[in-house]
Amino acid sequence: MINAIGVTLRYGKRVLFEDVNIKFSKGNCYGLIGANGARKIYIS
Repeated sequence: MINAIGVTLRYGKRVLFEDVNIKFSKGNCYGLIGANGARKIYIS
């Protein structure tokens, strides 16, 4: 399991999200989607 607590992402001065908490549980598949070249990751 991976926990991310209090995550904030900014692009320049623009805040995309702030103070986000998320838990990735074992046995599930997760992915992030976004525009080409947006440095997406895949966690399984």
